[in-house]
Amino acid sequence: MGYKERRAKMIAEQAAPYLEPGEQIQTGFITVTGSGIFTVPAETIVVTDRAILVVGRGKVQRHPRDFWFGKPTGLYHKIELDRTYKVHRQWYQEIAAADEALREAQTHDDPAVGEQ
Repeated sequence: MGYKERRAKMIAEQAAPYLEPGEQIQTGFITVTGSGIFTVPAETIVVTDRAILVVGRGKVQRHPRDFWFGKPTGLYHKIELDRTYKVHRQWYQEIAAADEALREAQTHDDPAVGEQ
């Protein structure tokens, strides 16, 4: 099992207790606190087909799935949900995948969205 597969498995295991029946994970990534070499993993953001879950310290918050994470730039990308989350650039591919999954879902729901 490669590095990416291990990361995906870890995120799926953290999210599993909080998923609703039939809910599917689309992607996920870890946020950090601190800066530079002194960063510490904080919460895990798990993007599903129904919600955005913020999992950390034995708690979970559910947010609507209609959130756009935006194009990540720099060393850390800031995400504003209930507070500011920082995501290291090693997770930028997952952030892009989350926005792409939302775009596809919205296009599927409303074909006119894809024409814009």
